Amino acid sequence: MPVNIAETFESLFDKNNSVAYKALQELQKESEKTDCVYPYMDRLSDMLDSDNSYIRTLS
Repeated sequence: MPVNIAETFESLFDKNNSVAYKALQELQKESEKTDCVYPYMDRLSDMLDSDNSYIRTLS
């Protein structure tokens, strides 16, 4: 089953940390195979400035 990168990326912001962490793992796995996560690099770098410490950690 193909991974929907947009939905998975949005799951990084889920209030349930387990869901967010699973999304991170999926994105890491997909990024090892292709450059499909590259279009989200700006948003990933924006996560470094988040007020939420868990979001900062995920980035």
